Amino acid sequence: MIRDSEKRFVKMTLVLFDVALIHLGYITAYWLLNGSIAPLHDAQVVTLMSAISCFVLYFFGFYTDLKRKGFSQIIYTNIFSLGIVASLLVLGGVYTPMMFLSLEVVITGCFIHTIFLIGSRYIIWRVIKKIHGMKKVMIFASDENSGVSLANKILSHRKGWFIVSGLVLLNERKRLEDFLEGIDVVLISPSVDEKQRRELVSLCIKHEKEALIVPQFFELFVHGSTPQQVDDRLVLSIPPIKPSKGNRCVKRAFDLIVSFSILVAISPVMCCLWILIPLTSKGPALFKQERLGMSGKPYQIYKFRSMVRDAEKNTGPVLAIEYDPRITTVGKLLRATRLDELPQLYNVLKGEMSLIGPRPERKYFCDQFQHEFTEYSYRMDVKPGITGLAQVMAKYTTTPEDKLRFDLLYIRHYSFGNDIKILLQTIRILFQREQAEGVKVTTQQDEKKLLQSIGHNQAAGL
Repeated sequence: MIRDSEKRFVKMTLVLFDVALIHLGYITAYWLLNGSIAPLHDAQVVTLMSAISCFVLYFFGFYTDLKRKGFSQIIYTNIFSLGIVASLLVLGGVYTPMMFLSLEVVITGCFIHTIFLIGSRYIIWRVIKKIHGMKKVMIFASDENSGVSLANKILSHRKGWFIVSGLVLLNERKRLEDFLEGIDVVLISPSVDEKQRRELVSLCIKHEKEALIVPQFFELFVHGSTPQQVDDRLVLSIPPIKPSKGNRCVKRAFDLIVSFSILVAISPVMCCLWILIPLTSKGPALFKQERLGMSGKPYQIYKFRSMVRDAEKNTGPVLAIEYDPRITTVGKLLRATRLDELPQLYNVLKGEMSLIGPRPERKYFCDQFQHEFTEYSYRMDVKPGITGLAQVMAKYTTTPEDKLRFDLLYIRHYSFGNDIKILLQTIRILFQREQAEGVKVTTQQDEKKLLQSIGHNQAAGL
């Protein structure tokens, strides 16, 4: 197992290597365009380029673990983060004399070092995939339905990392050790009770197998707790889940500055949508709906209308599904690009929402979720957000239970730095269409087919 100090050393080495490649890209671009070596003797230029590069790459999630990631996601991260670096360098050149960083050099250099960094990351990713890929997974679940659900998650994950080799139910746990032979990973369903989870983890440790656990909500609060000593006893200190007053003040100032700046910058786009939406479907451009905010206080959320007028008149409140006929032609584009959420910047200015936080829900759904998950109310300890950790890490099709795990993790580990990371990474998911698709409907026939393939060791994420 790699220690934290070793991870930090590897990450720091990668940072220095990436910054060197970025400088090399601009040096190469200058040489190609001018036929001479770039004048990098100016320490101010080198320092500014390095600082901007480190800041953007770190907050864009450039140095997250590549294990079990898809390479398309790495490409997205590279292109958008390096594009932001180039844009900031152009802006920096307006206020800081950087005589060799002309617009042509920045664009060419950005293209060159993007190729450099994607190439280097591909090599690293292939090595990691060679070591950690094609792991045979056995799913342990309390019932067949929860087991099939986890199998679907495994198989819809990035290809080449997992093979589902078995599904073991509680009534077969006495034969569990027999199933472990030839298995690399045991995935434990959240439906398995605490006692059995402990037994399974102990068994995995004994047989040197990796255990993957879907955490219970309580375990998310314990995650990141501080070990302390009371007399001769070890205790874990779990602080209150709410952010401090200081953090809330910083967050509010950040919300006001950024949301106002974005509103000014995108006002031409919003004006065009204000005209286009009524022209292409009957009804107003703006759509208002009651949502529950901080402390469960109701407020009116603003969105650009992406569905036909009175979409829920005959059905009542329902979630959008895949290929939902209620979504208009323009609405499909709005949802895919998240442009329908832009009017919520006004909710942020009013103080009803934040830029980053759990997505607000209607009372109808909140009541259902709170009845099913008692921890759901903790989402309302903070202001709802336009985007959040669940929107960056999950999909629209992700279950409310799994989204709640991401939301509680965000609240438990809130920091201003994490808000910046989520905001920057939201830019990436705007171009990942699969994260905006509606809820997919699976049939019993699909489940039977999957169970059969698991039984014959044919269910593989290839």
